[in-house]
Amino acid sequence: MKFKKFSLALLFFLINFILLFTFLSPEKYELKVGQRAKEDIKATKDIENKIETEKLIKKAIEQVQPVYRINPTVQAEIKSDIEKFFNDVYSINANEELSFDEKVKNIKKDYNSISDKSINIALKMDKTAAEKLKNYIFETINQIMSAGLTKEEIDYQKQNVSEFFEEIKKFNQNEKLLGIEIINNYIRPNKFLDLEKTQQKTENAKASVKKVIIPKGENIISKGEIITKEKLELLQSIGFVGKKGKEDFFVLIGLILFILILEVVGVLYLYIFNKEILNNEKRLLLIILIISTTILICLSLSSISMYIIPVAGASMLISILLNTNIAIISNIVISIMIYLAIGDVNLLLLSLISGTFGSFANLEISQRRNIIFTGFKIGVVNFIVVLSLGFITTTNLKEPLINSVLSLLSGMFSSIFVVGSLPLWEHYFDILTSLKLLELSSANNDILKKMLIETPGTYHHSIIVGNLAERACDKIGANSLFARVASYYHDIGKLSRPYFFKENQITTDNPHDKIIPTLSVKIIKEHVTYGVELAKKYKLPSEITNIIREHHGTTLVAFFYHKAKEEGFDVKEEDFRYEGPKPQSRESAIIMLADSVEAAIRSIKEPTKEKIEEMIKKIINGKLNDEQLDKSNLTLTDLDTIKEAFIEVIMGMFHERIEYPEEGGNKIGTNSRQ
Repeated sequence: MKFKKFSLALLFFLINFILLFTFLSPEKYELKVGQRAKEDIKATKDIENKIETEKLIKKAIEQVQPVYRINPTVQAEIKSDIEKFFNDVYSINANEELSFDEKVKNIKKDYNSISDKSINIALKMDKTAAEKLKNYIFETINQIMSAGLTKEEIDYQKQNVSEFFEEIKKFNQNEKLLGIEIINNYIRPNKFLDLEKTQQKTENAKASVKKVIIPKGENIISKGEIITKEKLELLQSIGFVGKKGKEDFFVLIGLILFILILEVVGVLYLYIFNKEILNNEKRLLLIILIISTTILICLSLSSISMYIIPVAGASMLISILLNTNIAIISNIVISIMIYLAIGDVNLLLLSLISGTFGSFANLEISQRRNIIFTGFKIGVVNFIVVLSLGFITTTNLKEPLINSVLSLLSGMFSSIFVVGSLPLWEHYFDILTSLKLLELSSANNDILKKMLIETPGTYHHSIIVGNLAERACDKIGANSLFARVASYYHDIGKLSRPYFFKENQITTDNPHDKIIPTLSVKIIKEHVTYGVELAKKYKLPSEITNIIREHHGTTLVAFFYHKAKEEGFDVKEEDFRYEGPKPQSRESAIIMLADSVEAAIRSIKEPTKEKIEEMIKKIINGKLNDEQLDKSNLTLTDLDTIKEAFIEVIMGMFHERIEYPEEGGNKIGTNSRQ
């Protein structure tokens, strides 16, 4: 079993991997620079023109202005250093014990970057003139450094300082030289590149560049166009030219991982919410084939328009064949895979909404023609979704309207897909849908027509059993439609020897009176075996075949068992019991009870409500005590409810008839069975 499940998982992976990789992997062309294109090379999907995008990014980066920050402490430090220089000059100048040369040496010792000439000038200036020069130096530094000074601007500003002082007339030439040297000696950059902010600005500029996209279906190269180096590089970058390279490898790895993840999610969902499906390999194969078939159809039609693909068809099918929950998760898988191949977010939204709506198809489909109506309703939903998305994303109304009309057709295509393929899925996967049940319930069905002609009593009996079973199933919440239809077929084995069964004996002659009880019981029991053979011959669903096999369980054919004992035969009870098996479902058990009740009620002479109730109670208790209901999952409460349901139906068959006067004044009509 584990090997089968692994094989199914591998099958799902391989089918969908091949489909998606074939669609995503571009066709290869043999092209050279200078060659004329022999055909149009179109984009198979929306493709980024990476070369043009890189050009725009490069241009945007070049236009980014560097971000600088000014360090205010630098200017304060410069002023402090100049202030210290002048203070030291004043202090040393005031020391009369030192000669002039010694004063120069003392200053030079601490300020070796300033020339001897400038130091001589500073020492010879009176303090008032020196203060005046110092203040002008500070003003000049303020002007230079207030806006910030970069390393690259130092030389330019030093040249400007010389020009500034040359234009000042209030200082003599020596004072100007001193001022120029002090400023040029002490000024340094206070404006520095902010790498973090500049990098952020660059990243923002790159992010603001919109990718150059070649829309799906647009020519990358037109027929007859000369292949340029730039065009060839573009085709190589998107994998249209050359051997399968890095891009194909990444597509390969990405698809493998993505499909595996989808499989794991799907299996986990089934394990938690639908474990019975996970344990049924045939149902798993059904889901895989429907998903894969739908993806194949959708990808094929997407070349015409992505809005006409019948995504909802899969969820409608799975909903009708299995259940709504499986349909919803399957639709999610299909929608994601198609989005992966086509890459349009609008299509993803449309697929999810449309498919989810289609998942509720089994709630409203009672006839096959209703599928078409459901498809139309899905189409209307598609129309509204596409139109609303168009209004949100564009101001051009023409395109959304065209796409909306196409999406309306998508719903119709989905219903056509379902109507056309549903009988195949029902037949090859032996699935009994409500639609199939309704077809089987038709009186024009071959086997029912045969019963009506050859076994009219059994046919009538089966109709009544169906009414009883349907009502009982309604009351306890079982599948009433299935119970009614299965009841019609439960006794088809009586077509083998119809007159050996009481309901078909028109005359008083009973063939059992002419044979021994052991032969009679063999004939009676054979109607189950022959019924199963007929069911296979007419290709009835396995669920109905099981009802035929189980509707007598392993009950005792009591009449002939006791008759054999009375006639002195050496009998074993097991030889007079049906082969079984016992009923395996609630519906099967209810049909067993209804079958016995209907036969027993016909034997009551002058039936009354009390007699009917007593008979039904006796039959149900008998089956219960005989352990025939052990595997049916029926509770004692269910059995009480079933008894009441049977009484309702049977009392409807025995009702007070109105007495109509005859011409002579006599009355007709009695309290009798219709």
